[in-house]
Amino acid sequence: MSLPINLANNNESWIGSSDALFQLKNEINKLASSILPIHIVGEPGTGKQFAAQKIHQLSNKEGSFIMSCCTHWTANNVLNEFDTLISQLKKGTIYLKNIDSLSCEQFDVIKDYWLNEITDKEAVRLITSTTPQKQTAALQLTDPATPLDWLHYHCLGLLIPTLSQREEDIIAFIETYQLTDKNIAQLTFSSSAIAILKSYRWPNNVKQLKRCLDKLTFLNDYQEINAQTLTHIFPSMASTPSSHNTEIVEVTPPSPLLAYNFHQDITELHTNILLTEHTHCQTTPAIKNKPHPALQRALQHIDENYTKPLSLSEVANCACVSPSHLSFLFKRYVGQSFKQTLLRLRIKTAMTLLREDPYCQVTEVCDDVGFSDLSFFVRKFKAVVGVSPGVYRDQRAKH
Repeated sequence: MSLPINLANNNESWIGSSDALFQLKNEINKLASSILPIHIVGEPGTGKQFAAQKIHQLSNKEGSFIMSCCTHWTANNVLNEFDTLISQLKKGTIYLKNIDSLSCEQFDVIKDYWLNEITDKEAVRLITSTTPQKQTAALQLTDPATPLDWLHYHCLGLLIPTLSQREEDIIAFIETYQLTDKNIAQLTFSSSAIAILKSYRWPNNVKQLKRCLDKLTFLNDYQEINAQTLTHIFPSMASTPSSHNTEIVEVTPPSPLLAYNFHQDITELHTNILLTEHTHCQTTPAIKNKPHPALQRALQHIDENYTKPLSLSEVANCACVSPSHLSFLFKRYVGQSFKQTLLRLRIKTAMTLLREDPYCQVTEVCDDVGFSDLSFFVRKFKAVVGVSPGVYRDQRAKH
C-alpha cells in the first residue's frame, strides 16, 4: 500500500524540549543536507514516519513524499511494486516502512537501486525503517546477507529515542493533547500520577500514551487522576520501578493565562540562578555540582548585561546553543523560564537599590535595573514583593 502525503502546508513540529529530542532534531538537520539513503530505527509509536517527513521537508527535494508499507507488497511482484513507486516521483522521497518484512530474495531484486542512484541528485531519495529489536537481531546473525544488515552498512542511520528516554516531554504531550481534545482537556493529574507516567516504560510510546489518555476520559469521570487510579485502570504501571529521581510537576487543563510563579523567596532565587558550586537540580542528581556549560555561559551573560535589553536569541547566541535548547535548560535546571529569571534578577536588584537609598526615585530605579516601562516594573515588583516599589522603599526607610 502506497500513500502520497502532502507536506506543503504541514507545520507540525516535534513536541517537547528534552535533551534526547534536541539531539534527534540536530541529527535530522544533518541528514537532510545529505543525498544518501537513510535507515531509521525506532520502536513502534516513536515517530519514524514523522522523522522521515521532516528529513524530506528540510532537504532540497522538490518532489512529493510517498509512504509505502512493505508488509502489503505482493510477495512475487516486489520489483513491479518498487518500479511503480519510482515512476510516481521525481526528485522526491520514498519512505519504505517495515522494510524488514521483505525476504533476502525479495530485497535482492531491488537493492541495486541504493547503489546505482546513490550519488544522483535528481534521483528519488530512499528512507527505510525498522524496529531496534529486528535491527539488533539481524546484526547478530552469522549470515550478513539480510536486508537490515545490508542497509546498516549502506545507509546513513537515525535512531529515534523512546518516550521513556524523553520522560521530560510527557507533560508537554499531555498539554498538547489537552489543547486539541476537549475530553482530555478535562483531565487533571496528581503528582503521584505524574511520577508513574514518567517512570513507565511505554512499550508503544506516544501512541500508547494517547490511547491511555483517551481511555481515562471514559473511565475516570473527570476526577483528579492519582496513582491508585492509574494502577487500577492500567495494572502494568503498578510494577514499574522509578528509574529516575524525578521532580514532580502538576498537570492541569491548559489555561488562557499562564501566570508567573512568584512565590519563591527572591533572595534564594538569585542565589540559585547564579549556579555557583551548589547547583540545585533534582531531576539530574549526577550533575548536581556540575552546572551545564551552556547554561553557565548564559547566566554569566545575563548577570553582566541584565540592565540592558536582552532577548533569548541574543543570550543563546552567547551560550553557543539554540534558543529552544537554552529555554529547555532554564526550565530544567533553574526551574523557570529565561524571562522569569531575568525578571526576578532585575527586581532583586531593584529591591537592593530601594533599601540602600531611601531618597531614590522609582523611575530612576526602573531605568537602572533594565525596565523600559514604569507601569510594567511597578506591576511586576508588586506581584513579586507584595507591595509597590515606593511603599517598599518607604517601609525600609522607617527601619
